[in-house]
Amino acid sequence: MAATAMIGSAVMITAMPAYSDELLEISPQYCVVENKEQACTTEVNIRWTLPEAIPVCLLENKRTLGCWPAQQQGLWQYKAEVHLPAIYSLTHAHTGELVVDTQLELQTLRSSRRRLRSVWSFF
Repeated sequence: MAATAMIGSAVMITAMPAYSDELLEISPQYCVVENKEQACTTEVNIRWTLPEAIPVCLLENKRTLGCWPAQQQGLWQYKAEVHLPAIYSLTHAHTGELVVDTQLELQTLRSSRRRLRSVWSFF
C-alpha cells in the first residue's frame, strides 16, 4: 500500500519500497560439483526480511518448502540436493505473486569437453 502525505497544497505520494535480492539471502550462494550431471548436496540457509509482514510461501524451483500467515522476516535451514541451479523464491501465500527470488548456482570442477587426441600422440 502506498503512503501519501500532504505538504502545503501539494500531495506527495511515496510508493512501497521495491523488493530486491538483498531481502532474500542464501548461504552458500554456489555449490561445487565434480561434473554437471552430479547432484549437489549442501546445507542451505535462507534468510529473508520484508518491509512489512505479509503471508508468504518459500519455494525451491516451484516446490513449496513452507508457508507462513504473516511473516516479515524468517530463516529456513535444510539439506538441499539439487541438479540444476536452484531458484529460491518468496511468493504471496494467497495470490501466488512473486515477492523476491534468488538462486543457488552450481559450478563444476571439470569441463565436459573431451580430449580428441591422446596425450602421447605426435600428430
